[in-house]
Amino acid sequence: MTENENLPKTPCRVCGSTQYRRFKRIKGYDLERCADCSLVQITNDLSNLRLDEIYTQEFHDEIYSWQHQEAGKKIAYDKSNYRLDEIERYVPDRGRLFEIGCSFGFFMDAARSRGWQTTGVEVGEYAAKYAIQTLGLEVTHGTTAAANLPADSFDAVAMWDVLEHLDEPLGEMQLVHSLLKKGGLLVLNTPDVDAYMRRLQGSLWRCFIPPAHIAYFNTKSAERLLERTGFRLLERTFALPRERLLQKLKLLDLFKTLGLSDKMLVFAERL
Repeated sequence: MTENENLPKTPCRVCGSTQYRRFKRIKGYDLERCADCSLVQITNDLSNLRLDEIYTQEFHDEIYSWQHQEAGKKIAYDKSNYRLDEIERYVPDRGRLFEIGCSFGFFMDAARSRGWQTTGVEVGEYAAKYAIQTLGLEVTHGTTAAANLPADSFDAVAMWDVLEHLDEPLGEMQLVHSLLKKGGLLVLNTPDVDAYMRRLQGSLWRCFIPPAHIAYFNTKSAERLLERTGFRLLERTFALPRERLLQKLKLLDLFKTLGLSDKMLVFAERL
């Protein structure tokens, strides 16, 4: 029994249950699965966790080092445009787009070049400075709440690899709901803890990086989060690297059918 098991359980970040099943211990953190909604999450006390100590230049250099090279930027823009093609199936008139966790701003920059009005937030100072100073984007260094944005003002909200970082995903999604116009689009991707690739890799899975990653979703927990925060699921599929290339090679559908991805991609509508 670990020290954490002697303490009262923190309510599940999605459904509020305090019933958990043991999952794994990774890098000194206890990961447990909610017995109700299936969310896998850190159950250690994170009250002293400081975001500015996690999302430093060193963090971005390690996780996103490929984006500093011209070839890496090209891949990032290609991926962004592929995602925008998907988004514009739902929002063909474009409009106002808000990106949470915009990192260096490549997705926002691609959207702006296609006629979107873009706004973003990024908690990492190093990445936010690049987006503001180098790309000239409208980005707030901080959280969504700190940006103090007007309600019912966005046609689309994007969250790329963000959900897993949130200590309070329920509150963040409620805020997203308030920022979107009625019928507005939410699009996000996040690691799928029950994906075949994760089960194959076990504890060596690339997305097990606590405390940077706090919550690990599967289909059930992701859909429960949407339901609890006023969204209707439109489409759930997979996010893959180099999708445009795979599409050209006519391999994309095969990769998706075989489940050769450890990330889910979700499109949802604000009710």
